[in-house]
Amino acid sequence: MATAVHAIHGEQLQSSLAGQSPSETRISNLQDLKTMIKQGVDGARDSDTSLEYATAAYYQAFEEAFFSECQNELERVNNFFMEKLAEARRKHATLKLQLLATARVPGHTASLTSLGSQRTEQVRPDPVNTSGSRKMMTQRQLRNAYSEFYLSLVLLQNFQSLNETGFRKICKKYDKYLRSSAGADWFQRHIPQAAFADQRTLQRMVIEVEDLYTFYLAAGDRSQAMNKLRVPPLGQPTPAQMVFRAGVALGMFVMLFVLTLISYWRRPPLQSNILAFMSLYRGPFTWVIFNFFMAANVTGWQRFGVNHVLIFEIDPRSHLQPATFLEIACTFGILWTLSMLGFLYHGQFHVTDPFIFPLALILIMLLLLVVPLPIMNWPARWWTMKLLGRVMSAPLHYVGFADFWMGDQLNSLLTCIVDHYYIVRFYASSWLRGQPVPPYLSTDVLVPVIYCLPAWFRFAQCLRRFRDSGSKSISYLLNSGKYSTTFFVVLFSTLRSRTDGIGTRTRSSIRTRGSCWPPPSCPPCTAFCGT
Repeated sequence: MATAVHAIHGEQLQSSLAGQSPSETRISNLQDLKTMIKQGVDGARDSDTSLEYATAAYYQAFEEAFFSECQNELERVNNFFMEKLAEARRKHATLKLQLLATARVPGHTASLTSLGSQRTEQVRPDPVNTSGSRKMMTQRQLRNAYSEFYLSLVLLQNFQSLNETGFRKICKKYDKYLRSSAGADWFQRHIPQAAFADQRTLQRMVIEVEDLYTFYLAAGDRSQAMNKLRVPPLGQPTPAQMVFRAGVALGMFVMLFVLTLISYWRRPPLQSNILAFMSLYRGPFTWVIFNFFMAANVTGWQRFGVNHVLIFEIDPRSHLQPATFLEIACTFGILWTLSMLGFLYHGQFHVTDPFIFPLALILIMLLLLVVPLPIMNWPARWWTMKLLGRVMSAPLHYVGFADFWMGDQLNSLLTCIVDHYYIVRFYASSWLRGQPVPPYLSTDVLVPVIYCLPAWFRFAQCLRRFRDSGSKSISYLLNSGKYSTTFFVVLFSTLRSRTDGIGTRTRSSIRTRGSCWPPPSCPPCTAFCGT
């Protein structure tokens, strides 16, 4: 009902309610109780008796059953809230002890022994209280820990308001359809006095966290502290300067793209270089088109109320806006078109080897992705690299929705992944050795392996999901079986090409997952699709 216990479990609270209003939250038991009210009204209409005492008895029995279910839901909400509040108190005490010890406040010299003894009193370990963190935390670690803790307090406050609103709505609906005042009476008797409705404890904790962070971690600058602590709402308008940058980048990309098309038509590369030109620039274009589709997807998700920040478990303070995705796509597009123009006009630049330009493009793109500097949306870049690492090591850890989504994208972009491998082979086997540019590269043993890798990632994810699931649903195994068929397709396609003597190029015959340029095709509003 109004509780998030069924839809939002304890481990998901940290990322579940951020940026949502009560009208945007869908809680399964609320719908169940709405259905119960409708069935109760329909049952009274379908009754074949017209006796007044029988009708009164029916409504009395239904009222008892309905409010008994409401009471059960209230108990579950209270239990969940009290558990999370106790965890918040323990974590707050530990962080405060660490903070005061780090600041060397007189009377608060926390030794490692005292920190360890406090940990033993906790029912379950917190991230900052594990046995591996017996050293004192640095100021940077404390800032990050307090930022995450403040976010959890805000989410718990949202949990309070969402559930109170849910109880109020269901009681009003009961009174409306049953033409009674029992719902309002039950709400006034139980909800204001409920444990989860008391906001004073949480509010005091929030204020204390803000004061501690301001005094010890922000040098007394409260505005700086609140900028680090507060969580922006999910649907906030995109800043004007961000839209302006995206518009400028889009205009530059469009002009350069048109100029590149005209240049290719008026001044095509040498006939012997055309196939290499296409192969070397098709792979990097994936970076451009993928971010364009991500901008479109995020725009659609926000417009239709899909909380992708929750679903992908992204930090609500640092998630990317659609304009940012558009700016990234156009930036990569500008680099892509400039590289092609350099290839086409290399003679005018007095560059003898045009293949320097595709190599420079790939190296610049990789640097923009992996350089560990706090520029160009480093949190988003780091999140992407971690997500790719989790996909590649799928059997070794729990698999979440973002892992499934990225695995599906890799399957859809299979041919483009092989394009990147051919780029590496081209520069390693031909260009660095000064050999003539081949019209195409023969398929080696690694190409079939690369064709199998994305399917293997999804196969391993499904098996791990089956292992971790309590239900042991056979749908996980069936889904893994679906991806395992890719192995046989690649195996028999490779054997056929070898036995038929066609070992030069199998890219067109091994089409296991869609076309070359599909958009990011798995919207987060869908279910796990059997995974």
